[in-house]
Formats: sequence, C-alpha cells, structure tokens
Amino acid sequence: MDIKQMHYFISIVETDFNMSQASKILHVSQPALSQTIAGLEKNENLTLFERAHGRLQTLTPAGEVLYQYAKEIVEKYDAMIEDLQQESAHLRGSIKIGIPPVVISVVFPEILPKLISSNPEIRFEIKEAGAVELKKDLLLQELPIVVLLRPTGLDLGTVEEVVIRKDTLSAFMCKENPLAGKEKLEWKDLHNQPMAIFDSTYMIHHQLMNKFSSLQVKPQLYLQSASWDLLLNVTRNSNLITVLPTPVDYYYFSPDVIRKEFESPIYWEVVLCRRKQKRYSRVEDYVFNYMRDYYKA
Repeated sequence: MDIKQMHYFISIVETDFNMSQASKILHVSQPALSQTIAGLEKNENLTLFERAHGRLQTLTPAGEVLYQYAKEIVEKYDAMIEDLQQESAHLRGSIKIGIPPVVISVVFPEILPKLISSNPEIRFEIKEAGAVELKKDLLLQELPIVVLLRPTGLDLGTVEEVVIRKDTLSAFMCKENPLAGKEKLEWKDLHNQPMAIFDSTYMIHHQLMNKFSSLQVKPQLYLQSASWDLLLNVTRNSNLITVLPTPVDYYYFSPDVIRKEFESPIYWEVVLCRRKQKRYSRVEDYVFNYMRDYYKA
C-alpha cells in the first residue's frame, strides 16, 4: 500500500463514494481510479467498500479502520513534503562577486543591501577591482560572477553576458577650467590638456586610450589611479580633467566640479557575467538571476 493508493481511497470516501467526482478531483480517469482501488483490495486481501449493483455504498469495518489511519498518514506525509520543500528553498552558502569600484558606487548602492538583508543565510564576498583583473578571475574560475564593461572581449559561446546599465562617459573638471564654458566637448578639446584617468587595470582606461589614438589626440596624463574619488577630487583645485561614467554626477556633488558631455560620447555598458555551465549551484544561480531581474524590471 502506498501514499497514492491511500490518497485515492480518501478522495472516494470524501466525495460520498462518487467515483466520477473523485476522479475529476484527482485528475485521473474513472477506470484508472477503479483499477487502483481494486488492486489495493486484492493486494491487501481486504474488502474496503460495501457494494450494491456495482456501485460503492459505504465502508466496511476494514475500510473504516483504513480511512482513520490513512487520513493521519497522508496528512503527516503532506506536512513532511511541505517542510522539506521549505527547507530546500531556504538558501544557504556563500558567493563571491567581482565588481569594479566605480560600478559598485553608482550602480549597486540599492540592490546590494536588499540582496544581503533578504538572504541572511548567504555570505557575500565582494571583490573590488578593475575589469581587466575581474575578467581574468572569471576565466580562471576564481569568481563565479563578475561585473564588467563592454566590450569585454569574452567569448559569448562560453560566457553569459547581461547588460544591466547603459550610459555614457563624461568629462569632470574644475568650474574655473578654460573648457568649462563649452556646452559640450569634442575629444580634440582634450589635446595637450592635463588629465587624470583610470589606470590600465580598468576598461575605461583602454576605451579612452583607443579613442585618443584613433583621433590622434595626445592629452598630458599627469595621474593614473584606480580610485575614482581621487580622480574627481584632484580636479577640484587644479586644471586636471578626468573622464568618468556620467552617473557619478548623481552620487557625487561638489560646487567646485562640473560635468561636461561629449558630442560623440563613449558608451558605458555595464554587464553581468558568468561562465556558461550545465549546472550552477543554487546560490550562484539565485544571485545571478536576482541581479539580472532587478535591473530588467
């Protein structure tokens, strides 16, 4: 005797021995239900129902005993399954995520607290580094999830990329800078200008150097740094110009620094990346999908 047989038996009793109604509730055919009950009685050598003219009328004494025990067993079984499902749905574990500092400051200030507070059993480790280093960590399988900038240079056949933010790069400078009076900048305006930019571990560095090379623009690179807030701060009391993602302007305010857009801007596309695999850990899959869906909404 198994749980399915007991469940079928209980349904027949609770529909007042109406086989047609019980079969509809159970989503099985009436012949299949009849065969299941007949098999139960035969295998257990029991007569569970009183019958008249081929129809079920009531329970036999053996049927009464089975009904009482079956109700209790099925209720406990259902409770057990529910508890197991809840336990399996309760995510536990740890996850490492790589995010560039400027991205974590302007793209992730809202999602990370929500993600962490709603999953107290997951331990998050965030690595802040440039896109070049994070790309290497992803390929070496040291980080399961990283946030990079396009173009990533990754093979889309082996890596899944999801765009979560698209914006532009802007110039930031002191309001006294000679270029501050222009409505918009052209890249040639930066020729021979003193600049502070991200160092070569950051994708923005390579985007800028490629742009400068293609237009034969030669700025004076006085400072290269991995710190976006340092790059901003050095423009406050000098003629240094830096180029950063436009959203930085929404999170950083200084009356001494202004932002200028470019006529033909470089686009800043932030992508969520992971290696393509047949299977992912439950925690990794949950976190990746949570982040993807959050920015898709």
